[in-house]
This record gives sequence, C-alpha cells and structure tokens, in this order.
Amino acid sequence: MRTLAPTPLHSATTLVASALAIAVGSSASAELTNTFVQVRASANELTEAGFTQLGTSPYVSLPSGECAVNGCVTLAGASSNGIGKGFLEFQFLNYTYNPTYYSGLFVVLDVDYGSTGTTLSQLISLINAETATTGVTALTTAQANNARGTCAFNEWLPTDLADAIVLNWTPSTRPTSSGLSQVFRFAWDFTGVNPLLGGGVTVDGAYALPSPGAFAVLALGGLFRRRQR
Repeated sequence: MRTLAPTPLHSATTLVASALAIAVGSSASAELTNTFVQVRASANELTEAGFTQLGTSPYVSLPSGECAVNGCVTLAGASSNGIGKGFLEFQFLNYTYNPTYYSGLFVVLDVDYGSTGTTLSQLISLINAETATTGVTALTTAQANNARGTCAFNEWLPTDLADAIVLNWTPSTRPTSSGLSQVFRFAWDFTGVNPLLGGGVTVDGAYALPSPGAFAVLALGGLFRRRQR
C-alpha cells in the first residue's frame, strides 16, 4: 500500500492507492500495476481485478473538419454515473499522424472529488509521482497541448471540462494512419484517495484522443451534462 505524508489540508488523513489487484496471486500480471492510473493491463486483467468498464465496446474517434489532415479528431468516450475504479477502451479511425503535432495519446477525465477534500493539483501530484512506473503524465487543461504548443485543451474543451484532469502518454505503437487503429486502454483507481472523509473520488466521464493538430474540432454530440457537485 502506498502512503503519502499528511498535508496541512488533510492532517488527519492519509492519501493511499487501493489498486489491490497486484495482490491477487496467480491472476496478477506484470502489466497490472498498483497505481492510480495505468495503460498496459489487458481488459481481462482489469475486469478480474474489479475495474468497471465504461461502455461495452471501444469508443471510436473520427477525423473531423478541414484540419483532419493535421490530426483533428472527435473525442472518443462518454459520461458516466461516477466510477471510482474503471477503464476506457478506444480506437481511432483513419487518424492522420503528423509528427509536427503528435505527442502521444490523451485521456480527459471529468473528476468528481465528492467530500474527500482532494483538489485537482493534489490528484495531479499523486499521479505524477508514479509516472516512472506508468509512463502517464497528469496535466491541467491549460497545460495539455500538442507537440507544437498550438492547441491548448482549455481553448476548445467545453466549459463542463474546464477543470478536468488530462492524462498523456506515448504508446509503443502510434495510431494507424489508415483504417481502424488497435485498441488502446486507460484505467484509473481513485477509490483509496482520502477514503476516511467519505464520498470518494469518482470519474463522471472519460474521453480519449490522439494529439490534436493545429487546432481541435469539438464534435461530441451532446455527450456532456452539467455536473452537480
């Protein structure tokens, strides 16, 4: 179990991670890690470890608009009723890889902190403390961008996601340039973040995309709903 030294804001609470699947014995895998987020475990491993899948099949991101030649796409994902320990599968159709803009994959999480008292900056710090293991970097929407710095996420995401957390990593194989890409997967486990304060940290929506091009086209078909905190 991982622990974090108490901060003034949470002097009576220890921040811990509760991805317990690593202790399942023979069913555990080197790909399944005891971390807040992960991108290498299989769907079977995650399901057996108690992760809830968002949706029943991979969401698909599509080329969008005149800037599709530079990698503009739609977001792949959906809102949820609040998942503390879950995963998202996604693919990209005819994604145009442009090395000028490509900086890996991104997942945008709409996080509800409940009554835990946890903040966005604290959650980012917890996730980034494990980057050496997971390969995933957590960012704010203002920090998240493509390789050229020409498409900050806070400039095009809807206002409902202004305070979302953005996760970035570079897979060993980039999305295919023609046809449907391989399935990518992102998992999170926030069930152990300040559990003593109740409420729990949950994800109210998860959306994936490859590095956006010169600018992004928002085409979500009304996926977003106004959150009630």
